[in-house]
Amino acid sequence: MINSGMKRLLLVTGLCLLAELGGCLSLAPVYHAPAPKTVATFSENGAWAAGHPADQLPRGAWWGVFNDPALSRMEEQLSTANPTLQVALAHYQAARDTLVQVRSQLFPSITGAGGMLRNRQSANRPLRGAGQPSVYSSDLLGAGLSWDLDLWGQIRNVVAAQKATTQVQAARLATVQLSLQSDLAASYMAMRGVDWEESVFDQDIHEFEISYRITRDRFDGGIASGLDVSRAQEELSAIRALRDHLVGKRAVLEHTVAVLLGTDPNVFHLPFNPQPIVLPKIPVGMPSQLLQRRPDVAAAERELAAANALIGVAKAAYFPNITLDAVGGFESTGPSRWLSAPNLFWGLGPSFLVPIFDANAIAAQVAEAKANYIAATAHYRATVLTAFKEVENQLASLNSEGQEAQDSLSATQAAHQTARLAFIQYKEGAVSYLEVAIAQATELQAERYDVTLQTRRIVDAVNLVRALGGGWDRSLLPSDAELSTQKLASAGLPH
Repeated sequence: MINSGMKRLLLVTGLCLLAELGGCLSLAPVYHAPAPKTVATFSENGAWAAGHPADQLPRGAWWGVFNDPALSRMEEQLSTANPTLQVALAHYQAARDTLVQVRSQLFPSITGAGGMLRNRQSANRPLRGAGQPSVYSSDLLGAGLSWDLDLWGQIRNVVAAQKATTQVQAARLATVQLSLQSDLAASYMAMRGVDWEESVFDQDIHEFEISYRITRDRFDGGIASGLDVSRAQEELSAIRALRDHLVGKRAVLEHTVAVLLGTDPNVFHLPFNPQPIVLPKIPVGMPSQLLQRRPDVAAAERELAAANALIGVAKAAYFPNITLDAVGGFESTGPSRWLSAPNLFWGLGPSFLVPIFDANAIAAQVAEAKANYIAATAHYRATVLTAFKEVENQLASLNSEGQEAQDSLSATQAAHQTARLAFIQYKEGAVSYLEVAIAQATELQAERYDVTLQTRRIVDAVNLVRALGGGWDRSLLPSDAELSTQKLASAGLPH
């Protein structure tokens, strides 16, 4: 016959086998990443294709398209010195460490205990018996094991949810990094635009000074009126004031760049660079797969996966929580022959906890988890739509600004010609200085608008990089086969 000890051993063995088989059981719904329909190329030209988060794709040094060594150096510095990026990195590392803690619950917990105590009992203790010593030793050396069998997949779903949450933090880190990189590029390019505008003002100030001297000489010679001199001086002072305003504007942008680089604005300085900014060539018909690198899209999808796993966690609360416990060791009243068979003790057996009445608390938790999943689904779809809107907005702006730049250049050339002719006619006495003043003011306005427009196009190109998730290089895209098997990494820093 089978004794009680053997029965208990068989029961424990059966529970272990059940736990092994239960490793395939999960009460979470089968998760399928949503595939919202997206156009193959942006704008109105393209068939429809399914979207897949692919934020693992390398973004590379996208700022290289602007061909600016100073910008490239600063972008590299930002990756190591920006404090906001360091905060996001710390949050990611904390989530990764939490994942390690949660995953440890899948395995047995083993603890050890020991002690060598000398005890004295009270002589007036209750229930004291004859022959019981008042002073005795108690030496203990043992170990215990506790293992949650996770028959219903509760712990595994918690691990899956935390894994997805860790990936969310990795995607948020990449989002912060891309945002800071694009902020740096936009601020730097805006400052370059101010330098360019300052050089235009310096040239115009020189021309206005010449006009003022000629007008004053004509007045001294009795050819021009005092009104002409007053107008010429007014123009010169006004343009100098505008030039002075640009100095403060440049300082503000320079301070912004310094903070992004984690540097004290008081000691940071960028040299004056009046060279015109060249707009990089943006290819026509960029594939929408580029958009799939956006880390915020991947973060929304991973949040959806976490919400799906938490449904399984909530459902598992309906079922018994079975734990396998074991304890064993040696206990004696002294060190003599402490680790001998008579001093051995052990215990082995399962324990369980099952809900009987909870006033619908578990049902409410399941309903809450399902509602959170619905919200995460809507958030993911909204994130994808917002991403497409931002890209289309930037492309629309760049397209319209391209034609606008051509018209602005034509207007600037015409304003140059008008101002030159007006000044020639003024020196010949054919027109008053008012015509010269109007022509020069129009010329200055056209030049400023031309520079401002070119700067805005550069900044919009940076914003397009941000909207696309990092550059527009087709070579960084995977093949269709690679894309179909693309998986988000559970650890590691984003590219």
